[in-house]
This record gives sequence, structure tokens and C-alpha cells, in this order.
Amino acid sequence: MSEREPPDGLRSLGERLDEARRRTAPPRPKLEEGDRSLMSVALSLGMRFGIELVVAVGVGFGIGWGIDRLLGTKPWAMVFFLVLGAAAGILNAWRAATGQGSAIGYRGAKDEGEK
Repeated sequence: MSEREPPDGLRSLGERLDEARRRTAPPRPKLEEGDRSLMSVALSLGMRFGIELVVAVGVGFGIGWGIDRLLGTKPWAMVFFLVLGAAAGILNAWRAATGQGSAIGYRGAKDEGEK
């Protein structure tokens, strides 16, 4: 037996495990055209969340840095606006996730019955 080959017991165990996984694994569904568009929507929504968070933090950082340079209050305005930007980014991501602000005058089915 060389060091590169596993012992017979381990090899047979590996083969049995592979066979058991093949038998018990659920069949992988085939992706149809509609599923691909759903994946595309999910990817775009995830990218939107990430970009909104990063941009809001960056804008908050930039505003705070500019105020600190003008007023000489380093780093207090930068820290404040960095936290404010993070909160704004999280709020924007929450609004996008819950569908708020999807269109001007948007009202859900639940809201229409409350008139």
C-alpha cells in the first residue's frame, strides 16, 4: 500500500457513501426560462441592496469629511454622517425589500380595502 492510495476499507466506504448520496439526493430540477428570469430578478435585487448600502455610507462619509475640513471638527462630523448614511442605506434597502415606493401612488391590496 502506498501513501497516495487510501486503504481498501476507506475506498469501499467512500464508494458506498457516493452511492448512498446518489440514491437519496433529491433530483435536481431543470431550470426553465421562467426560473432564469426569477434568478435574474433576485440577483438584481441583491445588487440593488448592496449598492444602496455602499453608496449611502459613502455619501455620509463624504459629507462628514467635507464638513470636518470646513469646520475643523475632525472626526466628529464624519462619524456622525457615516452612521447617518448607514442608517439611510438600511432604510432604503428595507423599503426596497418591502416594496414601499415601488411606484408613485402605489397601494397594496390590503390598503385599498381600508378607504
